[in-house]
Amino acid sequence: MTKSDKKNELSERQKKAIPFLVQSSTIEDGCMAAKISRETYYQWFSDPMFKDDLKRQRDQVIEDALNVMKSNATKAVDVLVALLGTKNDNLRRYVANDILAHVLKAKEIDDLEARITEIERLIKEKKP
Repeated sequence: MTKSDKKNELSERQKKAIPFLVQSSTIEDGCMAAKISRETYYQWFSDPMFKDDLKRQRDQVIEDALNVMKSNATKAVDVLVALLGTKNDNLRRYVANDILAHVLKAKEIDDLEARITEIERLIKEKKP
């Protein structure tokens, strides 16, 4: 492998450190788990290739977590709806508020998506 090839990929040490950095809640904890100094981390982080790979792996962890949440969304809704029938007035009010807040948030997101789509369409129409 030539020196220019090495510049186009992460070192083995960087590759091994990234999972520790991704799984840790703080940079300091990640550095300790990866057995690197904070200075090393910041030096590596200034490298766009390292930064991009770290972001890609963090994004993958988030994507995986979102998929788990999505797959359990129906169960969560069923639990909330079932709690609407509780005899505890306070709990029933909290659950009702939760459901309404989620419905309103979904409506807000749908409205924003429609507005963005329309803006994008208008921008495309104006381009020569």
